[in-house]
Amino acid sequence: MTDLFVLEPYNYFLLAAGVITLLAALIPNVFRKTHLTPPIVYLVVGALIAFTGREYTDFDVMQHSDIIRRLSEFVVIVALTNAGLKIREPFSWKSWKYAFRLLVITMPLTIIGAAYAGWWFMGLAPAAAVLFGALISPTDPVLAADLQTSRPSKKDLSPIRLGLTSEAGLNDGLAFPFTYFAIFMAAQGLDYTQWISEWFYIEVLYKIVAGTLIGGITGWLLYILIFTMTSDNHHSHISRGILSLAVTLIPYGITELMGGYGFIAVFVAACVFSYREEKVKHMDNLHDFTEEIERIFVALLFVVIGIYVYATFENLLVWKTIVTALAVLLFIRPLAGWIALRGTDLSAFQKFVLSFYGIRGVGSIFYLMYAFGQADFPNSTELIQVTTVVIVLSVLIHGLSAAAIQKRLS
Repeated sequence: MTDLFVLEPYNYFLLAAGVITLLAALIPNVFRKTHLTPPIVYLVVGALIAFTGREYTDFDVMQHSDIIRRLSEFVVIVALTNAGLKIREPFSWKSWKYAFRLLVITMPLTIIGAAYAGWWFMGLAPAAAVLFGALISPTDPVLAADLQTSRPSKKDLSPIRLGLTSEAGLNDGLAFPFTYFAIFMAAQGLDYTQWISEWFYIEVLYKIVAGTLIGGITGWLLYILIFTMTSDNHHSHISRGILSLAVTLIPYGITELMGGYGFIAVFVAACVFSYREEKVKHMDNLHDFTEEIERIFVALLFVVIGIYVYATFENLLVWKTIVTALAVLLFIRPLAGWIALRGTDLSAFQKFVLSFYGIRGVGSIFYLMYAFGQADFPNSTELIQVTTVVIVLSVLIHGLSAAAIQKRLS
């Protein structure tokens, strides 16, 4: 009879996955009117899972880096589709006028500031420091959802929410060239004269242009295929789940096969696909489904982060790591944002929100795991630890204050 109650690891993980899925359905609604955002709760759940089943949750990040990379990659592209569907006027300058400043000025300044902090204060090697600056620079489209603009059918008059949405949609893809800069440094040496031309023409020019063009063309063709070549009575019968995944995976897959940046393609495709006003109700359906998928995988990923934090808590409590993370969140990004927004017609409060709420999250995890798969980086353990601390502190600082900011913006 004792054999009936033997707990196999596989069954433990199945039970955990079921609980996580249930949490993804309940927590966003249960805590909707509180200052606790779902990722905060998921971190706590992860710590509790690690506490109750430590023999099944003690894992090495590097041994599972490919799984973590694939999981975070999927979460990001779903979130990018969701962000693109929300932008109702993708061909209007007003949708991009603040995001453009954040992308062109704030993002490079954040990379430089974070890289310098990692090198000078933490003692990271140059390639590792540049990688830290690159992976920590993009505003996360997943965690920034609480401050993003509304679903497609609802007109949002807030330039701040629109600015954060458009910035988060593009800068995940634009972090790739800087990540590759760090990869080239690690793989080919610090003498940039040997590889700077290849990096610029391939990793910057070709891949950005390819991602933009393929995303735009794919989004337009998908719209023609779904809404022009089929009759109106068929539209309501098309599965929102199947269509949402198609809009996400087709542009991403084609662009990656062509060597471009799939993150850029997915966001651009969603923008082009959804810009027609007469199909806005269909876009609401797609948005709702991608949001549901996003919630499930965000819950899973942040439970895993909670498990890792519990297992390595003492190693994360290094004062240099914590100070560096706080410097990125409270000084480097806000200052870079404020510099970029100088001279605009925004109020001081609006500038503060756009500057301060550069939330760090899933995208940083992806870039870290991706870079580790491309080259051998020194200080890999320190990079994992400081990235984790930045994400956890961002979830806490930005998450606990997001509700009050959202209320004032509304």
